[in-house]
Amino acid sequence: MIQIIANIRSRYRWALLVIAILSSASALLIQFMFFVQKDDAHIINVAGKQRMLSQKIAWHSNAMATEVGSNIKLHRDVLAKTSAEFRAGHEFLVQQHSNGDYLYLDNQLVAYYFSSPVNLAQTSLVYLAKVQQLLNDPSASTAEKRFTVAEIGRLLKDLDGAVTLFEQQANFKTRVLSNLVLAFWLLTLVLLFIELKFIFQPMELQITAAINKYQQQKLRAEQISTYKERFIARASHEFRTPLQGLVDSIEQLQLSESQQALQKQAKYCASRIVSMLDELHELQQFNTGQWQLKFIKRNLITTLESAITPFQFACDNKQLKFEVKLSSELDRYTEFDHLRLQQIITELLSNAIKFTSTGQVSISVSYQDGHIKIVVADSGVGFAQCYPYLNHHSIEQSNDFQGLQTGLARVQHIVSAMQGGIEFKDVIPHGAQIKIRLPLSKATLLTNQGNLPAQLHCLIVEDNLLNATILSRILTELNYTVEVAENGLIATQKIAESEFNVIFMDLNMPVMDGFQAIDIIRQELNSTVPIIVITANTAPSDLERTYELGSNVHVYKPFSVADIKKALMNIFNEG
Repeated sequence: MIQIIANIRSRYRWALLVIAILSSASALLIQFMFFVQKDDAHIINVAGKQRMLSQKIAWHSNAMATEVGSNIKLHRDVLAKTSAEFRAGHEFLVQQHSNGDYLYLDNQLVAYYFSSPVNLAQTSLVYLAKVQQLLNDPSASTAEKRFTVAEIGRLLKDLDGAVTLFEQQANFKTRVLSNLVLAFWLLTLVLLFIELKFIFQPMELQITAAINKYQQQKLRAEQISTYKERFIARASHEFRTPLQGLVDSIEQLQLSESQQALQKQAKYCASRIVSMLDELHELQQFNTGQWQLKFIKRNLITTLESAITPFQFACDNKQLKFEVKLSSELDRYTEFDHLRLQQIITELLSNAIKFTSTGQVSISVSYQDGHIKIVVADSGVGFAQCYPYLNHHSIEQSNDFQGLQTGLARVQHIVSAMQGGIEFKDVIPHGAQIKIRLPLSKATLLTNQGNLPAQLHCLIVEDNLLNATILSRILTELNYTVEVAENGLIATQKIAESEFNVIFMDLNMPVMDGFQAIDIIRQELNSTVPIIVITANTAPSDLERTYELGSNVHVYKPFSVADIKKALMNIFNEG
């Protein structure tokens, strides 16, 4: 691409240089033509004036022969002045260069002035000599003083011929200069055509070829990006489905006290896998420009505890002291992006534990003046020793710690989107501390959670037997009745025949998927039954489509009892 730009720049400069030279030459020619025309006009004016002066000389000469007294002196003064002007005009017209060439006379005019039969120069000098004789000897006879009609007529005729020749000379120069300007204009057109043919057309072809090449590369990159997004979405979906069973199985295990540590370890590992899937999901949204905050109603304490509790095992495993301080003012329900808050807590604690080998890790969360204040501190390497997760733009890789290495960048993005602030500082004598303030000004604090309905008849539309079994057990424990449909077609048939209070809809199913089922329920069956989408699909476009079709709430897999309760309360406590 750089070479193409260099070639285009070079050709373009040469084209501009040629056009500039031709334009400058044309402009100079035009200026020279104006200059020559100005001189020619002056020369023609002087030649024409010679005719007038010759007539004036003849009149005053003849007047001196007839007048008497003071009038003779007046005519004599005018005659002297006029003859001087005539002489000056004659000398101006026939002046020469130092090399002997005439300034204003071409070959035809030289012959006219100095050769027979006209010999205008000699005629003019004889005319001036007679005037000078009259001025020098006023007592000469009257006949000698007078100019004859023949003399005056001949001189006027010759002077007229000179004026005509000067005009012809000027016209010839004008035609020559006009032709030169026309030639330069035609040459400019020819060169422009040559530039178009051999510079701009090849340049256009080169640019077109480059654009086509990069367009193909762009399409290829977009295809790769699309394949990557599909792969991430598919992988997330495939991981979340068995994770649902794993998480539920861990929760349902009844273990002895000695085995509860293993249960805690399993919970932590499952939590980390879900966190990494969420991280991949976030990265996908960043790349597609679909990332946005999502406000939901939930208890702040519940949100924080669910994110913090799994890290107790990690601290125990590294023999680190784990201190947790949660303000009692956080025990309230609020409309906030709870999922992103959990991501912030998870990333900060994960990094703090990673880079702390001995000592302690602590987290303090409080509610002050409409803000959530989070402080995470550790006794690890500290920022002074190039805290690795702070330098997220570095291209250097370290094998000391594993992970997707996108955590802090994501935390900073989330904090910025929430219009909050983040501060990094060293802890003396060693360690690091991160402070975050998140405003709740856009959220409405709720005084209570609301109540779940006492009775519900639920329809679960799920092709995966394990997920259907887990969801059925959760709803049964809430004293709700449950029916299961293996796909969307069976679900629409059941809805047409029976009444349900809520529908839990999976999206990816054989025979008829959840999208088509939701559309039929809303458009053909005209049912207003609340629909909760239960899906492992994390693509925002899929969720937007379900809401456009008529779903009410969505829950990601793997889900917990709290997730199901929250979805039900969001639906049945909207008023």
